[in-house]
Amino acid sequence: MDFIFPLFTTGMFDNSVNLFMGLLIGVMFGFILERAGFATSAHIAPIFYFRNVMVAKVMVSAIVTTSTLIMLGVLFGYIDYSKLFFPNTYLLPYLIGGAIFGIGMVMSGWCPGTAVAGVATGKIDALIFILGAMAGMYFYFGIYDSIADFVNSTNLGKFTIAQALGFEKDNVKVSYLVTLIASFGLLFFMLIMHKVAKNKGDE
Repeated sequence: MDFIFPLFTTGMFDNSVNLFMGLLIGVMFGFILERAGFATSAHIAPIFYFRNVMVAKVMVSAIVTTSTLIMLGVLFGYIDYSKLFFPNTYLLPYLIGGAIFGIGMVMSGWCPGTAVAGVATGKIDALIFILGAMAGMYFYFGIYDSIADFVNSTNLGKFTIAQALGFEKDNVKVSYLVTLIASFGLLFFMLIMHKVAKNKGDE
């Protein structure tokens, strides 16, 4: 049997092993979040005010490393790109949902992943965030029928960055280059704004 990722799609893992691997990877991910300083809102909230760029540096490093490994895996035949999961893009619902998510993250200093790590390390504000998120999900599913048409609107299918730029071929390479440009561009922007914020604080 070929050792090609995703392993579940090649039949190497059955469903129970796949779920266990997901749990194991989740625990490892949480541990890395905690060690990187993401398990406290004191490190997360300041990034939105450009007072601390530690989170941006870690995130860009993670994005560049992961995207590079994926691209190399595809190029050398260790990853079957056609078997990777890509959710459909619902343009307007994603824009509205992203804005709501961003506002919630600015207000709380948490996102769902970091909040779970925060709860594991005993952060009360992280627990409150998780409870609030659960209440929000309950409210969302309660009103889903009335907003279902909007939620399922502007469905672009499995739409990629390469397709948006008009490149049907070399999907992996184009998406990888755009990811690098966007990631380093974001980091450069955050560093500039951090310097501006720091200079204003010194005045």
